Amino acid sequence: MVTATAQPLLIPYPRSIEMREGYFVLTAKTGIINLSDKNNARLLKHYIEEDININLHEQRGDNNIFLITNRKLKESLGAEGYRMNISTDSIVIEGAENAGVFYGIQTLRQLAAQNRLAIPCMEIFDKPEYEWRDFMLDEARHFKGKVVVKQLLEEMAYLKMNKFHWHLTDDQGWRIEIEKYPRLTQVGAYRDSTQIGGWNSPLYDVNIHGGYYTQEDIREIVDFAAERHIEIVPEIEMPGHTSAAIAAYPELGSLKTPPTVATYFNPTWGVFNVADERVIQFIQDVFDEIFDLFPSRYIHIGGDEVHPESWEANSDISRFMKEKNLDNYSEVQMLFTNRVASLIHSKGRTMIGWNDIMGKNIHEWADSDNESTHALAPYAVVQFWKGDTALIAEALKQGHRVINSSHRDTYLDYNYTKIPLKKAYDFSPFPKGIDRKYKPLLLGSGCQMWSEWIPRIEDMQRQVFPRIAAYAESGWTIENKKNFTRFSTSLSQILIPRWKQKNIAWHKESTPQAE
Repeated sequence: MVTATAQPLLIPYPRSIEMREGYFVLTAKTGIINLSDKNNARLLKHYIEEDININLHEQRGDNNIFLITNRKLKESLGAEGYRMNISTDSIVIEGAENAGVFYGIQTLRQLAAQNRLAIPCMEIFDKPEYEWRDFMLDEARHFKGKVVVKQLLEEMAYLKMNKFHWHLTDDQGWRIEIEKYPRLTQVGAYRDSTQIGGWNSPLYDVNIHGGYYTQEDIREIVDFAAERHIEIVPEIEMPGHTSAAIAAYPELGSLKTPPTVATYFNPTWGVFNVADERVIQFIQDVFDEIFDLFPSRYIHIGGDEVHPESWEANSDISRFMKEKNLDNYSEVQMLFTNRVASLIHSKGRTMIGWNDIMGKNIHEWADSDNESTHALAPYAVVQFWKGDTALIAEALKQGHRVINSSHRDTYLDYNYTKIPLKKAYDFSPFPKGIDRKYKPLLLGSGCQMWSEWIPRIEDMQRQVFPRIAAYAESGWTIENKKNFTRFSTSLSQILIPRWKQKNIAWHKESTPQAE
């Protein structure tokens, strides 16, 4: 048990904590007085029973936990902030929105986990530094399934992360049922072998790999996430990274010989023929079902690593370029991207794309003169992953909202030598050297679990855990409250025991104090 004067261990760390004398003793006679969303009370009861085996009841008890949604607190707390007052006879968690109350519950869970029955009295005021705190899972390369996804969503919620970026389609697999196009999953969800051993390896696992989510599965997972105040942002890749879709429907592709579902992991030449109206109709049809399945305001289209070789020998593209007076293939992509952005915008949604959609040359294999002079649709959100951070500044100056997912800092497929835990913790979504006046446009950050080389669940978990906790704190905690020593102690005393209990693998070498 910690003393009443010791600061509690919490991840992510709150904005302010004021310790007080005494303890609130949690027992089976503790009641829940709910003046918030019914789901918050239900989850609190479930979490406390799961975490510390105490069964609370939703009626007045010997002492009480009050859950209060108070709209008048919006100005001070925002949509996701909360305040918590722990006295000897009550715990009061207030938020302006239900999400804030839910995040207060996560803080209470961590306090209960480290103190068991006696929680020190204190007052906490807390709200996130950034509104966008995401974790991305790529299931196109290696399908994991809904049990794994739900477990990840639970850990995200515990760490106050609020966006699950779901990479559902790529060259190597199409993972979501689209009823109008059944071959997307009949054909596109399966490949006959899989590259192993690294990017340029000639070795292959010759077993069939595949799987996909039915629309019923998707609805179930979306509802599960929404209960935990996590918005699922689907990513449907285009116009590149589309071999699986083209293998299912060859008329969508630019090459005379359509590709198969890719078995190797470098980007393929499978690229949509964006000059063909059948492609546009396909995209509209797919999005109609995506919009119905995902209530998210945001739809991600990828837009990265489009190899123009697929367009060079295509007469439709040549004609299209002449008709539209386009100088290069980057401008072809920009015209297509803006058309898709407009389609998404017309449905009340917002398009996100990797920063390739800005039309700048960010790849070593691209022609130096293959840049677009056309402007990206102003309402598009840019997710930065590659290039100089000056590209972030340029996007912000143009008025675009930006998500910082620099591969050098946030790619979870990178090993712990390349991105050790300390580097992940030190990452700031807002880069140094950019004028602070643009901070309102910097939505936040995302950490990416690309899955080319993680065929097994344990492989994925060791790449994600513990670094996901570092990114969670970087997204939530104000910069001057961050402290790696405290974070490491919290990690070993709160999260490692939790992951052990849940049979979640983690990278032990990065957390020696937790052994």
